[in-house]
Amino acid sequence: VHCIGLFMVTAPHLVRPRPRLANWLSSFLLLAPSRALVAVRPFIHAVQHHPLRQRSSAAAAADGAGAQLVWLTGAEDLRLSDHGGFEAASAAGAVVPVFVLDPAVHLSYPPPRLRRLHRALSSLEAALSEEYGVTLVVRRGGASAVLPQVAQECGATACHVVADDVEAPMRVSQRAACAALADSGVALRRWDGALRSGCPWSGAAAASLPPTFPEYASAARACTLVAAAGAPKALTPLEPCPTSEGLPGVEAWIAEAAAAAAAAAAA
Repeated sequence: VHCIGLFMVTAPHLVRPRPRLANWLSSFLLLAPSRALVAVRPFIHAVQHHPLRQRSSAAAAADGAGAQLVWLTGAEDLRLSDHGGFEAASAAGAVVPVFVLDPAVHLSYPPPRLRRLHRALSSLEAALSEEYGVTLVVRRGGASAVLPQVAQECGATACHVVADDVEAPMRVSQRAACAALADSGVALRRWDGALRSGCPWSGAAAASLPPTFPEYASAARACTLVAAAGAPKALTPLEPCPTSEGLPGVEAWIAEAAAAAAAAAAA
């Protein structure tokens, strides 16, 4: 029973269970002893690396779709649910999620924010691996140099990235990286997490916003509320996946950020 249920969780594209059976098995697995789950871990690994799963990424490349980069900036995009990038990439080809640790951007954060960033990345990395068999590729450096290199390594034809951040350092990094990707022939797919659509100031300059908050709130209430989307039903992993440098310990980030701040203050 454990094997059947876990097979459906790790390889949903290979079976289509009836809703009642799937719900029963999901409830049963939540109550299953941890020893039983440990016993079937080799089975989970075998399913995640089944030839049918590996063949799917090759088939996508053969169809001309190419690998799909999902660039995770850390700016309100470290999640699976209601994520326009993962949703679009999952329908287009094999998915390669990438986080680029840019010291000039991320290591300027204070320690509490660095800890939140690290926790979110660790949680997302585990969810991608356990639920989809997908590796989070972590690289270090400037995004404008790193992302075109990763795209070349995996033959990516598109990169999905959230809309420009409100904070200047990340916004500058996003625009430079998007320009570099476009120059290398990678298509850009932008998405945003807006809660309402049809707002007259959407995508426009800040000067087009209503002059007062009451006017802004009134106009916002008139815009269409967008329902949140769930997590993708399936993500196709790329085989082989580009190498990842892995997530360092958060204390190493904090120490490096402190050293950089001290050096900048002394300069």
